[in-house]
Amino acid sequence: MLKIKMSSPRLPAHTARHASRVAIIGGGYTGAIIAKLLVERGPRDIEEITVFEPREHLGCGLAYDIPNADVRLNVAAHRMRAIPGAPTAFLDWLQTSGTLTIDPQAVTPEGIFARRRDFGHFMQAQLAPHLDSGTIRHVEQTVRAVDRQSEQWRVTGSGGTVVLADILILATGHPPASRPAVIDRLDPLTAARVTDVFAPNALARIGKSDSVLIVGSGLTALDALTRLDALGHDGKITLLSRSGLMPRPHAGGDFAPFGDFRGANLTSARKILATVRATITEAETHGIPWQCVFDALRQHAQELWQGLSLQERQKFLRRLRRWYDVHRYRMPPQAYALLEGGLDLGQITMERGHLRSVSRDGEDLLAAIQTREGRAEIRCRHILWATGPDYRGYAGHQRFLLALHCEGFIQSDPLSLGLACDTAGRALTIAGTPNSTLFVAGPPTRPALGELTGVPEIAAQAANMVDRIIRSCARGTRTIVISQRE
Repeated sequence: MLKIKMSSPRLPAHTARHASRVAIIGGGYTGAIIAKLLVERGPRDIEEITVFEPREHLGCGLAYDIPNADVRLNVAAHRMRAIPGAPTAFLDWLQTSGTLTIDPQAVTPEGIFARRRDFGHFMQAQLAPHLDSGTIRHVEQTVRAVDRQSEQWRVTGSGGTVVLADILILATGHPPASRPAVIDRLDPLTAARVTDVFAPNALARIGKSDSVLIVGSGLTALDALTRLDALGHDGKITLLSRSGLMPRPHAGGDFAPFGDFRGANLTSARKILATVRATITEAETHGIPWQCVFDALRQHAQELWQGLSLQERQKFLRRLRRWYDVHRYRMPPQAYALLEGGLDLGQITMERGHLRSVSRDGEDLLAAIQTREGRAEIRCRHILWATGPDYRGYAGHQRFLLALHCEGFIQSDPLSLGLACDTAGRALTIAGTPNSTLFVAGPPTRPALGELTGVPEIAAQAANMVDRIIRSCARGTRTIVISQRE
């Protein structure tokens, strides 16, 4: 038998793009804007986008999922640069959607200060086309577990949904509010009258003329004042704060940011403070309000933070943080008018001190306060705590985060600002190495970036992160060699 052996031609290599699957844990503003940008900027590189968010709508989160119509943004609409590449998108939506027609109180001499829930509606509108088309998948569940499986992240929801992803993004936002230690020592009857202002129906049991003690004096406390006023509350309100500082008001007029804080010499908290003071003095000689100086400082805050050593960062947080916050995070004009009116009438009072204990005296609560002068006592019917989020041990405030921490994938930062990560948002392992498939987004990345609470800064970080992910996906190609054998 004659056997003929023929060589098999080798076909050219074919390179196929490997589209990645992305899972995002957290569907507030941060998670929503990242999902939107992934869809719009990486249609060839991203195969699937899944967002785990237990709320009904994406884009709202705790900050903007507020039913009370009177709680407002503390930033004017023209400064809410929420959509990268479209800085006036929110302002345009307010004007074209008819929102300002039904909310004329939003317009003030300082700008348009919209309701928080309207920003949530705006973000819902941004996400709606992608949800309707299925390019973004919303899993309405909390995350129960995250583990590594065959070079992928396996995310398990509380309802049993399991998603495999090549890239995982933690957009878990702010942790729960810091809880005064005295609350944990209260008996059940007393504790029932002490409520987290963010708790569901937190104000439901407060009578129209009941006296209220609010522990905290930041923007959260001002939101509580606004909500009480909307309910027609006319009882006495006491604001308690350790520092006695409150957010400052906005300046009238349309001034541009003033000052230049770039420079390698601003490498200490003391130097930054001296430069801010000198710049404010210079601004005043030109009739420019100090708020414009802080607007300029905010633009360079991330660069300044990254130029500080760990020791100088600690010094800033210990000595200057509260002063920075009250000048940086200013109150909306509507809240300022409410506060000033209440102070003038004596309905609202301010106390500086530390809550030491709470006891019951008949129908009242007695709050013992430690002040610089000694001890004082405040009599009230209800206590609301509005103390802001507690970032200490951030990696342990959700069960799946704690598991990731125990496995060495993430770690809390030593300054109690969030999760350890690099400036690209890549999570740092216990060994200190960045993970190219695990990202941290939004406020928990403050350890690396410093200034990252406002919408414009989060939007910029989201855009940079998405571009990095897409470039990484574009490089992640699969080479398939096809050969024909005999």
